[in-house]
Amino acid sequence: MLRKKFRLSVFVSSFALVFVLTPAAFAQPQTQIQVFSPELPDNREAYVADEVVVKFRGAAGFQRLRVGRGEVASTLQRLRGRTDVLSAEPNYIAYKQDVPTDPLFGLQWNFSNPTDTDINLPEARAVSTGQGVVVAVIDTGIAYENYTQLRTRYYLAPDFASTCFVAGYDFVNNDSHANDDESHGTHVAGTIAQSTNNTLGGAGIAPAVCLMPIKVLNSNGSGTYAAIADGIRFAADHGADVINLSLGGTAGSSMLEEALAYAYGKGVTIVAAAGNNGSGSVLYPAAYNQYVIAVGASRYDASRAGYSNYGSGLDVMAPGGDTSVDQNGDGYGDGILQNTFNPNTKNRSDFGYWFFQGTSMASPHVAGIAALVLANGNASGPDQVRSALESTALNLGPSGWDNEFGWGLVDAAAALSWSAGPVDQLPSVTVTNPAENATVSGTSQLTADANDDHGIARVDFYLDTTLLGSDSIGPYSLSWDSTGVADGNYTIIATAVDSIGQTASDSSAITVENVNEPPSPVEVFFESFESSGWLSRWSQDGQNDWFRSRQRATEGRYSVEIDGLASDATLISQPIDLQGKTSAAVSFAWLIENSLDAGEYVAFDTSTDGGAHWQEQRRLRGDQDPENVWVAEQVALSGISALRLRFRGTISGSGEDADLDAVRVIVE
Repeated sequence: MLRKKFRLSVFVSSFALVFVLTPAAFAQPQTQIQVFSPELPDNREAYVADEVVVKFRGAAGFQRLRVGRGEVASTLQRLRGRTDVLSAEPNYIAYKQDVPTDPLFGLQWNFSNPTDTDINLPEARAVSTGQGVVVAVIDTGIAYENYTQLRTRYYLAPDFASTCFVAGYDFVNNDSHANDDESHGTHVAGTIAQSTNNTLGGAGIAPAVCLMPIKVLNSNGSGTYAAIADGIRFAADHGADVINLSLGGTAGSSMLEEALAYAYGKGVTIVAAAGNNGSGSVLYPAAYNQYVIAVGASRYDASRAGYSNYGSGLDVMAPGGDTSVDQNGDGYGDGILQNTFNPNTKNRSDFGYWFFQGTSMASPHVAGIAALVLANGNASGPDQVRSALESTALNLGPSGWDNEFGWGLVDAAAALSWSAGPVDQLPSVTVTNPAENATVSGTSQLTADANDDHGIARVDFYLDTTLLGSDSIGPYSLSWDSTGVADGNYTIIATAVDSIGQTASDSSAITVENVNEPPSPVEVFFESFESSGWLSRWSQDGQNDWFRSRQRATEGRYSVEIDGLASDATLISQPIDLQGKTSAAVSFAWLIENSLDAGEYVAFDTSTDGGAHWQEQRRLRGDQDPENVWVAEQVALSGISALRLRFRGTISGSGEDADLDAVRVIVE
């Protein structure tokens, strides 16, 4: 919700640095619904909008014909006038009868409305209700039981009376009673599994799931990264199939990322709110795209809500609402309606039905649909669930993924019809030079052909097990000086890596024969940023915009990343010991995202006199040079008295970044 503006607070004490998260989507609560049994219209579709069912004279059965959306009536009129047509009618839709018994369901436009801007819940719930799935709500807790704690009375939310709960934990007060004292977590939980078909209030998406309440945010809506990480691990260790995180912060954290990786590794589907800054980058933990499905917020008309974050980390959209408008004309601002206690007074006995808005409201839509899919069995595990949600989403922008809407608006019914299909084929690769059993000397051109249905990200060239370099643009090639190795027999290996990380290799056996064998090369410096002590070998200017990241890497699990805003922000190595040599070869790999604009760049400089003078050697320019691919660079230097390396970057936006990895210095 946006009732409190999303922020990341930092508190420093003499003992620890504590990061605090606040709810990712707090909106000013709107109207509290007072009437529990109004006469509400049934807004469900009566028939398929682009199909008719026809029986032709002499045919054995009925046929379904596809027509233009909105042209059912006119098509039927034409067909019924034909002598060869015995029957023509709409393709009517039948619904399971648990939906209409919740009297406020008609106000839950996000579940079902006539404009195809909802998640198609009635059709989905006729297939799955989430039976057997456990969803952990990591939030401010849930009003899930009547309980007295330190003379404070907590009450069960009325519309959760028949909802299934499993044991959770309160990491704020360190006890087993994860009751809500803020109202946010109860509202979020209602979207997932509020009691349904009980003739009371509204409905939930997956009413047969069991909710696991985990409290990590306090009564002010904030909590530490440590508590969040503990909550994630608790959920993974105690049987959660899905985790919902309607919270977020602007800072990355190894502790938080490792907890997410732990849960993901145990097969848990993790969903998180993209954030409400209205900015072009999603918040953490949603930004950890390897483990988390990041959810943005849409309005009734399927446009992006103005507060909703977007950008390269966004995966899908779900209804988050906009309480400032009433686009559906029901007399209320278009928020997301669920049962919770009064968020203004935090009176835990004052329950009602409240409209909230924000990506906190969007995220549980996706968590609930994920539960439906897992219960249905057409997808298993976080990767397949992600594919089911993303590949069936309603496209809201350009075809495929886009920066503003991700893959589009989630569609519960379509996700339940998804099938994993055949396993993707591995890439193919062939070494084209040198030929098998060739004899090489001096400098040779290594070349390879590679293809893949998802596209080739790069081809890595190896001499036995030693990486010589990579090429990301076909035809794939690399210049290699064979005088750097002793004469003898070797194998050239080309490994193709496709865009989803699959690999394939081909090899060619060679013999190296050089008349004048030079000294063997010696690696005098190597940095892949795997160690947390990497900063002891580097220094930064006052901007401190370079930091260690697991977002992507070429060697190991880490690289170093510059993340805007940055104005020629520098990262400088300590003096490098060349062991008495005056010549050296420097190699590294770097990458810029496609969000960089003209005038934005990363650059590489060298100093051969210990930092007194600098010379720019290479530059990657935004909007001009290759983007979203690792680019391998090699620089030869001579006349060195004291070597230092420097990397610089200028980036104008917080959603833009560049990465650096595998910095090597070799002397002979």
